[in-house]
Amino acid sequence: MTLSKPKPLKPFMAYLEESQHASLMKFSKKTQIPMSRLVREAITMRIAEDSPYMTGFNDGLNKAIEVVYANKASQMRFPSGRSFAELVGEELSDAKMAAEDETT
Repeated sequence: MTLSKPKPLKPFMAYLEESQHASLMKFSKKTQIPMSRLVREAITMRIAEDSPYMTGFNDGLNKAIEVVYANKASQMRFPSGRSFAELVGEELSDAKMAAEDETT
């Protein structure tokens, strides 16, 4: 087995909420994985095409959209002619993640 040379790392600063930092630190200690590595892995998963994280998130939203459209009460129409299901379904669709999305 040949070990490959580690890739050089570029310093980067990000701000976390206190609760996020505490959770990250707790998880890091529990798994014995450095916090910086966990953050790099999270970034890689978020921006990767066909990421299991994004697929699972979007599958959950698709299921929520199905439930909204299947609910008879959500078929009520507003004066605009649009149904509650259409309005909520569009909002949920807009929340779907894509690898090319830019986040702040």
